[in-house]
Amino acid sequence: MELQDILGTEQTPLEEMLAERERRAETQRRLLAACGGPLLCLSLNMAGPVKDFPLLRRGYREGRRLAEAALTRAGGSARLLEERLEKAGPCAFYQVEGISPLDAKRALCSVEDGVFLGRLLDLDLLPESGEKLSRQEIGRPPRRCLLCGGGAAVCGRSRRHPVEQLQRETVRLLTEFFSAQWAEHVSVQALRAMLYEVSVTPKPGLVDRRNRGAHQDMDFFTFLDSAAALTPWFRRLCQLGLQSPEGEDQALFDAARSLGLEAEEAMRSATGGVNTHQGLIFSLGLLCAAAGQLYARLLPREGGDALEPEALCQRAAALARCHGHKGGASSGGARGEAVRGFPSVRRWVLPTLRQAESPEDGGRRALLALIGQVEDTNLLRRGGRTALEQAARRARQVLSAPPEELSGLLEDFDRELIQAGLSPGGCADLLAVGYFLTFL
Repeated sequence: MELQDILGTEQTPLEEMLAERERRAETQRRLLAACGGPLLCLSLNMAGPVKDFPLLRRGYREGRRLAEAALTRAGGSARLLEERLEKAGPCAFYQVEGISPLDAKRALCSVEDGVFLGRLLDLDLLPESGEKLSRQEIGRPPRRCLLCGGGAAVCGRSRRHPVEQLQRETVRLLTEFFSAQWAEHVSVQALRAMLYEVSVTPKPGLVDRRNRGAHQDMDFFTFLDSAAALTPWFRRLCQLGLQSPEGEDQALFDAARSLGLEAEEAMRSATGGVNTHQGLIFSLGLLCAAAGQLYARLLPREGGDALEPEALCQRAAALARCHGHKGGASSGGARGEAVRGFPSVRRWVLPTLRQAESPEDGGRRALLALIGQVEDTNLLRRGGRTALEQAARRARQVLSAPPEELSGLLEDFDRELIQAGLSPGGCADLLAVGYFLTFL
């Protein structure tokens, strides 16, 4: 994306910037006189005449969060007194309480120096005297230039670097910070989805907190080991999408498939060769890559607004269709669901999870809905068409029972499937996908 597309065209005239600088100085004097200090003045550095755009505004909000958290960790607090959201750039004024000015300055410098985004933040602290505390007063060196590493003040006064170069570096820092944050978020939600799915109890024929279901080679803890091993791979799959916002789908799919195969090896290494999540690696892997790709498209222009499940499923479907003859539109199982954009999850799981009294109650009901409606290839392979249809009828019967009878009927259904050696593993994977989309 071109720099101009990210920054927009609304420039702040020099006279407006100078006037806003004076207004901020007057606000500082007024607030300092009212509260007695220390006063924190927070803003974001941005070279050039464009001082406010979605990505920068998001960086400002994150800067506020980081500064508030740092002061809290240091034993103080920050009370917002006033905020200015102007074309000349957003800024906030806080009264710092419960901590000395020097300790507050140390906490704020830990943000400036220790957090990636901190390089862009201006965190000025004014004690009662009104003279800004310097970094040197707490033994910290002057701030460094974004581009050359020299003194930031020296480079700024001499205008050593072209404005566009500084703008590009600022956008790069913001993009990298939020992209890394998003990849971590996506991988954590994938982990949560796997843990929630295996924890729902009772689950007919499936591993849960009570028993192994119809499986002899795995239990609850096998799934925990597998989930822990897979989490870094879901982060890498999201990063893959982040690096290819406008990339060709086939290339992204091929790269994701390669990572998915490595993830399978990590799973089997953690479980002693047991296949706990192979189908889910495919489904969640595609969704993580799609989440990275869509986020990378949204972040520069819109500040990274939340992704809609429908858009995420359709992006994953486009990637899944790159599987060619091995996973075409007529496929069943995990690949068939992915190719069609997870229609069963969108129709049966998401509404149920959103309306449920608890995540576990929602998981039970969503799973029953899936067993009752979806052609689970695991059930089909283990018991044939007759077993699949019997399980579907039983699931619909249990789901229609009064709420107070649900748990007991689920336990009965569980025993029936265990005795028959049947496990609706495909439906379990779709439940995990539903949890993931809900969390994300």
